[in-house]
Amino acid sequence: MKTPMKHHRLALFAVLSALLVATPAYAKSAGEEVSQQQDPLAKKITGSKNYVSMFGIRASVSAGFSVSGMISVDAGLDIQDPKIRKKMEAIRPRVIDAARRSLLSYANGPYRIGEAPNLDMLRARLQRAVDQQLGEGNAKVVLASVIVFESER
Repeated sequence: MKTPMKHHRLALFAVLSALLVATPAYAKSAGEEVSQQQDPLAKKITGSKNYVSMFGIRASVSAGFSVSGMISVDAGLDIQDPKIRKKMEAIRPRVIDAARRSLLSYANGPYRIGEAPNLDMLRARLQRAVDQQLGEGNAKVVLASVIVFESER
């Protein structure tokens, strides 16, 4: 006779096994989706081949122990060298993650909700994050929009 705990373990094992079998097919479709996740409006910002968009970078703004708002940044990179553009596409998730961490650091550091964001400071922080991933001087961060959403109280 099996105990209820053993039933849970068997069910969990079955679910995990099914996920492992389905993961390669899912990963391929997710990878294809990421490569097609380019901003369709990027070419409206600029007609340049050198422009690589990074849209929807968001970070919460904390005040005390609660979230008081969110900052959303749409940016792009001006990358002259085609080899660096290709590298950017290959490591896009890592570059965007670095930009998100940088934005989060800004949103919960010097930024105060209700104030206008310091765009020079924000761009400089994002530039440092991109330089760490792509090498200094290989890409220039261009801010397309910075929007602050305040939480309703």
